[in-house]
Amino acid sequence: MIKKMIKKIIGQGNIKYLKYLLSKKDKDLIYNRYSFYSQFLNEGDIFFDVGANYGNRIEPLIDKGINIVAIEPQYECVKYLKKRFGDKITVVPKGLGKKVGYKKMFISDADTLSSFSRNWISSTKKSGRFTQYEWNEKRRIRMTTLDNLINKFGIPQFIKIDVEGYELEVLKGLSTPVKFISFEYTVPEQTHKALQCLNYIKSITDNNMKCNYSIGESMECALNEWIKPEEMFLEIRKENFIKSSNGDIYTKYTKF
Repeated sequence: MIKKMIKKIIGQGNIKYLKYLLSKKDKDLIYNRYSFYSQFLNEGDIFFDVGANYGNRIEPLIDKGINIVAIEPQYECVKYLKKRFGDKITVVPKGLGKKVGYKKMFISDADTLSSFSRNWISSTKKSGRFTQYEWNEKRRIRMTTLDNLINKFGIPQFIKIDVEGYELEVLKGLSTPVKFISFEYTVPEQTHKALQCLNYIKSITDNNMKCNYSIGESMECALNEWIKPEEMFLEIRKENFIKSSNGDIYTKYTKF
């Protein structure tokens, strides 16, 4: 109760920023994230961080010569990103979907769990994964598309999508292949969504793609070799994958 009152008075974004200033950086974690992402990004590349939150995927890439576009609809996070990274990144304070317009966002008391997907919220609460959290606030968010961002900023080398169950709708706003894409998965509750996301990327790449995945925050590929989409469809249904609970699926367009 006291923690919630403090967050309301000071603001979650300001709390995060104070923690950043006062705490010692976890250099190993930052190094591991950079080491992992360096296989996807080089100096001069464009990176779209969709669902940037407070920038834990941005931190390792700062000052590496990468053009970072952070897409984040929660104003607390936007304020923090601008304060923390300044003009080193471009912040787009919107949500992403399959079309331009407005969409209701369900705000959680844990900012990383705020979502546009009522289905994702209900399925993860029903399974017991997030029973301790609530989504009591609703906000009307302005939406744009990946295609619109590409028209404005150029074709990215890598798109990271972490939007709590809304990944498929984000992908539906993309009509052109991109070298690397990652999207978050939540299994078993949203296994069907992971398969649908993979199938959509397969369609826009005309099956010219390879796949891999990373479990949780491991910052390493689970498979020794990238596999064909047909093999990844099978992998997602395997017991070991289901047991992984959550992580990110990576796709690589092979015609670039």
